[in-house]
Amino acid sequence: PYTITTLGSSVTLSCAGTSSLATGTPSVAWWFTTRVTPDIETWDKLVKGTSGILILGNLQKDEGGYYFCQLTDGYGYSLVSRGAQVVVTYLDPDFGEYPTAMTIEENLSYIRIPCQPPASNPPAIVNWYKGGQLIENVENMLVEHSSSTRYGSLIIFNPRITDTGYYACEASNINANPEKRQTSEVLIDIRVEGQGTYAQKFVQDHDVLVKRGEDAVLHAGAIGFPVPSYRWTLGPSVEIDVNSGSRFSTADFGRQLRISEVRTEDRGTYWCQYSNVYTDSVAVVRLYVIEDIFFNTVFTEQTVEHLTPLTFDCQCSGTPYTSGDPTAPPSVLWLRDGQPVVDGDRFKEMDGSLIMSGLEMSEAGMYQCFCYNTIEITQTYMAVSVKNMTIPVSIDGNDKAEGVYNENIIVPCQANGYPLPVVTWYKDNEEITALYDLRYSISQENFKDHVISRLRVISVKDSDAGVLTCRAVNQKVTTFVAELQIEFIVGHEIAPSISLSDISIQVDASIVFAAVAYGYPTPSVSWFKGADKVPITTGGRYTVAASSLLIDGAQSSDTGLYIVRAENRVGEAYANATISLGVDSAMIYGTTSGAVGLLLIIAVLILLYVLMKQKQKKNYVPPKAAPTPTEKEIERRIRMSSETPPIGFNPKPDLEEKTKNSLYLRDNPALFDVNTSSRNLPPLLRPPMGQPDGDSSSSSSSESEESDSSSYGSNTKIVKTKKVKKSKVAPS
Repeated sequence: PYTITTLGSSVTLSCAGTSSLATGTPSVAWWFTTRVTPDIETWDKLVKGTSGILILGNLQKDEGGYYFCQLTDGYGYSLVSRGAQVVVTYLDPDFGEYPTAMTIEENLSYIRIPCQPPASNPPAIVNWYKGGQLIENVENMLVEHSSSTRYGSLIIFNPRITDTGYYACEASNINANPEKRQTSEVLIDIRVEGQGTYAQKFVQDHDVLVKRGEDAVLHAGAIGFPVPSYRWTLGPSVEIDVNSGSRFSTADFGRQLRISEVRTEDRGTYWCQYSNVYTDSVAVVRLYVIEDIFFNTVFTEQTVEHLTPLTFDCQCSGTPYTSGDPTAPPSVLWLRDGQPVVDGDRFKEMDGSLIMSGLEMSEAGMYQCFCYNTIEITQTYMAVSVKNMTIPVSIDGNDKAEGVYNENIIVPCQANGYPLPVVTWYKDNEEITALYDLRYSISQENFKDHVISRLRVISVKDSDAGVLTCRAVNQKVTTFVAELQIEFIVGHEIAPSISLSDISIQVDASIVFAAVAYGYPTPSVSWFKGADKVPITTGGRYTVAASSLLIDGAQSSDTGLYIVRAENRVGEAYANATISLGVDSAMIYGTTSGAVGLLLIIAVLILLYVLMKQKQKKNYVPPKAAPTPTEKEIERRIRMSSETPPIGFNPKPDLEEKTKNSLYLRDNPALFDVNTSSRNLPPLLRPPMGQPDGDSSSSSSSESEESDSSSYGSNTKIVKTKKVKKSKVAPS
């Protein structure tokens, strides 16, 4: 259909169809495109069009184009209607160029009074007025036509005094509202007599498109002085009969050729040969006749073998072709269930025919052939099915379903196979039927190669928890069986709660700021920064993942107050914490490698220290033992101590006189190095702990009794004692 309406008006489109299912009606979608192209993805889907009635109100310029209705049934079979063209007509208020006043004081071959009509759909018709009178059939005036987008200026050839007057330009569009717009009058003051001596063409060679049965006007656009003669032919030589009673006639001194009720055979290239005593030339106009599109091929329902090569023919007629060749057939577009089918691999289009290497079951459906040209689009269709084919059963779905106490839930299960499988539901191995529980119901959608079954439970209870089983069986081969077990969990609504702790960060480290959220259903978590609650979303250095905020390469600007919100349908909860600079207790991923390196360095240092200590112990050389004093040496030392107490000796004040001068080597650390040859010596005369005493006896036997005492210090006195007993040594 073809609908013309004015800017700002309303149009109602309707669409109806039947479904392949016994019950139910097909779903409806509406599509729009300003021009028909094979790239359907560029078409706009109209969200407001979901029923068989589409109301277009207050139409604007960009809403003119082609509207399509798409019907889809429960099996997924889909058809797209032929396009309904909506033409929004308008005539803008402002001209592209306005006339200007002129004063002509010298002879000119012609003058041009400018005028460019306003934007218009369809293009505006331009007329000129002189002194309020329409200018028509004036031998030295015509309207310039440079191109389809630049035309309308008035050409006055060989201007003369009689052409002086007030001129105005008018643009009209009978389908627009308002229909006409006119400029102000301007004075064209011509003060000379013209002296034109030749002819000139002011309308460029151009194309004229007209629908069959309508009238056409062809403009030669040549003018001269003296006025040229005009002769129209089809091509260079076929004369056009312009006598009365013919569908062909001339006007405007022969500059126009008018054809009434155009026929297909009228199309072609028309020549206008114009000449005077100075000029002999030709203007060319190409006439294209647009015909309604019709199909040369009749489509019928097809049943094809699985994967068998085949070809669907689609031949249609009508002109012009969208590529610009007026003699070529219309363009062809193939769709399957509302989507382009040609892929260049298994599906190819050649001269309008669809060539296929073979069909799978999923490729059965509604095949449509669209034929379209510059002003019309139409379509034909056929249903295509695949026979002798069986597809094993399989099931797609989730193995877990979570219901909320006292809420409703729908559990889906998709069963694939062909012929379409039969689906049954079980609860803890008991089949769910209409009598199982009034709160349980089952619905199903059928498609070409699968079904979607839905189990609905109203007002979920704790007792509904358990194991649900979706079981599918092929109708034709009952051994084709598939099952899906679904764990059904029932939860009780819990208002959300959330917690967050302060952390400190290191500059350039990557941190995880983790919140702990709790609630049922699982709450959604949102992050904000500052008291103004500026939302934080994933992007740049920030990543929001579940209840955590990841900051990559933390900066000092990242410090401050952070707020986190947990929200579910029960309610919402907030928590806040701050990020500060310093050694943090959060997870600092960016410094992990540095920490590991530091630990390795510490371990190496400890190992080196241990090895060094072991080496020192191994190389330890005990100090050389002092020679064991003889009895004479001991007596001498005692004698010396009675005269002058050696430095470092502290006699006991509470001892009797006879023992006052006795030495208590225990109080003199300097004498602890004295070696003894026997463990029976007094404790303070024994060798230092850890040194053997066997070596000292052998050493003392080789020394003389008058050994030098210099090794013991100059203040040391030897006390002469009797033979040393094994038990103890009494002071003398």
